[in-house]
Amino acid sequence: MKYLSSTPVMRLCIGLLITAGLGACQSQPTADSTDPAADAETAASTDEADTATADDSVATQVFPDDFAQVCNGIALSSAKGYESTPGEIHHLYVFDRDNNSESFSKSYRELPDGWEMEWEESQETQLVACLTVIEETLAETCEFEPDGEETDVYVLETYSTTYDVAIYAAQSGEQLGNTTFELQSEECPVFHMFTEGELTDTSSADYSQALLEFVKPYVQPET
Repeated sequence: MKYLSSTPVMRLCIGLLITAGLGACQSQPTADSTDPAADAETAASTDEADTATADDSVATQVFPDDFAQVCNGIALSSAKGYESTPGEIHHLYVFDRDNNSESFSKSYRELPDGWEMEWEESQETQLVACLTVIEETLAETCEFEPDGEETDVYVLETYSTTYDVAIYAAQSGEQLGNTTFELQSEECPVFHMFTEGELTDTSSADYSQALLEFVKPYVQPET
């Protein structure tokens, strides 16, 4: 194989070295030369942009338990803004607690279809309902006979219960309404599930129906 361009270039460089000095034969930057400093700066800028995008994504993701703060009047800016619109469903999470000194916990009582968002779309939730037990009165002491070879009697105490109830706009933390439920205990149930190893349990009056009636005008305004 012949390197046809090597000989003329070498001769030209020798001639230039003799007549003009070494500097005349120094190579000049070509169009495809790279600047390491510029490349590093570009890579750093790209990494910063990717990090900012990732941070923004994380910042907008919220979970159902994050809405508990709204029960204390603390706005959740990541939630969807609330504007009462007839004919639309404004999604809701419900939290409750046994007294004023406890923290609010998410309630998993059944709500109508479409009222509650799945956790992956929690940020679409607009409303939060919060219930606090403020008074209880013992109503029934229910005894359950042991099964099989067991000899211990299981006891369930049911209570008539008064709840303090409020509903908030999640994004702003604004209280939209409040009320009090005074609910009577139901009769002793035929069956009850006890915690393993525990012989006694308590049951507060079920607030489900009263809550639905209270929050419906906010969740599903009529046209």
